[in-house]
Amino acid sequence: MDGLQDDDPEIVSLHYLFLQDIRKQMDKTGEQLNVTLARSPKTDFYAVKREFRRLTFKAEQMQERLSVAKARVDHDFYLRAVEELAYRDTVRAMYNLERALQYNPLNPDAMLQKCKILLAQGQYQPCVDLIHKVYTEATLDEAQERAVSDFTLVLYDKLYSHGSTLVKSGRSAEALEVFLALEHFCNNMPSGYCNDDYYKGIVLSREGVYESYLSIAREAEKRGNHEMSRKFYQYAEEYLRKNE
Repeated sequence: MDGLQDDDPEIVSLHYLFLQDIRKQMDKTGEQLNVTLARSPKTDFYAVKREFRRLTFKAEQMQERLSVAKARVDHDFYLRAVEELAYRDTVRAMYNLERALQYNPLNPDAMLQKCKILLAQGQYQPCVDLIHKVYTEATLDEAQERAVSDFTLVLYDKLYSHGSTLVKSGRSAEALEVFLALEHFCNNMPSGYCNDDYYKGIVLSREGVYESYLSIAREAEKRGNHEMSRKFYQYAEEYLRKNE
C-alpha cells in the first residue's frame, strides 16, 4: 500500500475507481490463470499462484482502506472550505463546498456553510431554497439543529431589514425580489415561522408607505405575480383607509 494517498479528497475517489477497474481485471485474470499456466510447462505454477494471491490480498487491503477514506470525502472537502474561509477566500471555499455536496448532497454542515455564503452575497432566493432543503431532507444532530435554527433567525432578520431599506429608498423592483424570497422562506418552514403580517412589517417608516405599497403592487403585477400584487394593493387600501 506504499504510495497510496488517502488524505487528499481530490484523488481518493480517483484511486477508488481506478482500483475497482484493477480488481475487475484481476478477477478476469484469475479465472483464466489455471488454464494458461497448464499450457506453459516451463512456468512455476505455484510461484505464480502465490504471487497472484499476494497481489489480490494487497488490492483487497487497498480497497478497504480507500472505502473508509471515500466515506469521509464530503467531510474532508467541508473542512477545506472552512480553512479557506479563515483566509477569506470565498471562491475556493465555495468550490470545496460544491465538491462536498457532490459526494453527499445532504451534508448538513456543507449546506449550512453554503447558505451563509449565499446570504452574504445577497443571493437570497438560492439561500432560502437551500435552507428549506436542510430542514426537509437533511438529517441533523443536536448541534446542527441549533446551528441551523440560529442561522434561520439571522436569515429572517436580514431579509426583513433589507426589504425595509429598499422600500424606503424607493427601489421597488429590488424590494420585490426580497419579498418573494421572504414569502418563500415563510411559507416553506416546517412550522409557522411567520405570518402574513411580515409584509406590512417590512415598511417600518410611515413616510411614503402608501406609495411604496402601490409601487410594489405594480411591479408584482408587471411580473405576473398576481397574488403578491393583490396583497400589496390591499395593504395600500387598508393604509389609506386608516390614515384618511
